[in-house]
Amino acid sequence: MYTPEWLTKFAQDIAGNIIMSIEHGSAIQAYRKKYSITQKELGQLLDLRRETISRIENDKINSTVNFIQNFVGVLAIAEATKAYCKGNEIEFPFFERIAKEFGIPSAKLDQILGIALEKMEV
Repeated sequence: MYTPEWLTKFAQDIAGNIIMSIEHGSAIQAYRKKYSITQKELGQLLDLRRETISRIENDKINSTVNFIQNFVGVLAIAEATKAYCKGNEIEFPFFERIAKEFGIPSAKLDQILGIALEKMEV
């Protein structure tokens, strides 16, 4: 396993907080906003429409375990980006292995890293 223990714990804590929350959607929205990811960006990362993200966040539809797993994977990669990137220098193979362990398709990794780096610069 390549994912550092602290990052695995980070992901488990977020997943637990979402699942244990009375309003799953509000918890998802709070984490999404904390990482400055728009609904449109999240939808693109998870291959969902922005409207679907909105419906999940407003508890109009339930989030699935698969959605939560992918959402947490995106946040974990964003968190790892903050921790491990110096400037715009990225150890891509390291992030690729982490993405694989979180079930994030490698095709989405570039996009996640781009969003995370963009938000770091703000």
